[in-house]
Amino acid sequence: MKIIILAGGRGTRLWPLSREKYSKQFLKLVDGTPLLETSYQRALKIVNPTDIVTVTNKDYYFYTKEICEKFSKSLSQNIIIEPEGKNTAPAIALSVQYLIDKLNTVRDEIIFVFPSDHIIKSLEKFITYIEVAKKAANEGYLVTFGIKPTKPETGYGYIKRGESLGSFSLVDAFMEKPDLETAKMYLDSGKYFWNSGIFAFKISTFLEELKQYQPEIFKNIQKGFDTSLNNFQKMPSISIDYAMMEKSKKVIVVPMNIFWSDIGSWDSFYGTKNHNQDGNVLVGDVEAINVKNSLVFSNDRLVAVANAEDLIVVETDDALLVTKRGSSQTLKNVIEKLKKKNRKEIIEHREIFRPWGSYKILEAGDRYKIKRIIVKPDESLSLQMHHYRTEHWVVIRGTAKVFIGDKTFFVYEGESTFVPKATLHRLANFRKVPLEIIEVQNGEYVEEDDIIRFEDKYGRVDKIKK
Repeated sequence: MKIIILAGGRGTRLWPLSREKYSKQFLKLVDGTPLLETSYQRALKIVNPTDIVTVTNKDYYFYTKEICEKFSKSLSQNIIIEPEGKNTAPAIALSVQYLIDKLNTVRDEIIFVFPSDHIIKSLEKFITYIEVAKKAANEGYLVTFGIKPTKPETGYGYIKRGESLGSFSLVDAFMEKPDLETAKMYLDSGKYFWNSGIFAFKISTFLEELKQYQPEIFKNIQKGFDTSLNNFQKMPSISIDYAMMEKSKKVIVVPMNIFWSDIGSWDSFYGTKNHNQDGNVLVGDVEAINVKNSLVFSNDRLVAVANAEDLIVVETDDALLVTKRGSSQTLKNVIEKLKKKNRKEIIEHREIFRPWGSYKILEAGDRYKIKRIIVKPDESLSLQMHHYRTEHWVVIRGTAKVFIGDKTFFVYEGESTFVPKATLHRLANFRKVPLEIIEVQNGEYVEEDDIIRFEDKYGRVDKIKK
């Protein structure tokens, strides 16, 4: 048995906490653990690390690799980087071909597909449903998992069950996200389940149905993993539901009566948390006076809310969201408007994570930018150069090994050094504790694209050096 974990989703409906370059699967929304990490915890209860393949994108690769290596180096060896986002059907198809070509997986092997950003409670019970799905997959079915609904949820797609086959049922229909009245009807009927986005199948069954219903994708992956990856941009962008599940006659649903959430919106996040006596979920540095049935999430600063009801308030150091509970599904309209205005706040936070550590923009203005940089133990930045800015480094904690021009030297806590324009330089941390510095950039242009990399342990060397 193998598991494919889909870790490339953008999670924009949890903006402003989730950003395009730092999505919800990396957020510590539950028990202080990133959602992707809890996904691996579940998967490793079922299979070995070498049986897990993760598909993500280049923006998320180093975040994903770092989480993988908390468990096992071998887990990080099977990460597929999609050249571009093409939805779940191409991602799953590419991953299946990877299993065949790179891991020598046989055609009768059962594959499970897990999203990376879900909450599932009662792992033991979940594993019993996995066993039911294995039985169905061995009989040649494409398996979906349906969640018994607990409320008329409008933010999820639904699966309508058909003829019972014992511990699972044929799928009668897949339903789009409903309006409230339709969702109430689904709940009352007892025939509808939330679509969990979890799947299982034998490779042979998947390929047969893919060939019939998505011949373009099938033809692409039949050329082999490496060729398929190189031609990935030619794949259609389509979800696995639209591509196969809604068309195939071999689809069944395994009903699950467990706690599940995809945390697809701030409303669903509110529903996963314990509420206080006023029906509030208060996270972070929050003062709430005469506030009822609200979510107030402070990520950075003190947030005070008074005389309010049914609100969602989410604060970060560069953006603030205020909306009514029940309307967070319309957040996509806000995101679209901000995209048209080219706002950086939907792309990334002020704190940016890199494979070597992180930096946070403390202040920026005309001709200057101030950053706090943290370099992880035994890591280093690339050997680089800037055309339009100088840099002044002040060591706050630790010891920096510095390369500037043809000189190599150490800068200790409380000391500083200067990097002129157009000068090769590198910052490194050779010690076993984090290095923290303050960097002051000055020049006519201080944006991040003024960087030419000449050497880099993470494969980010520029092909053309200016």
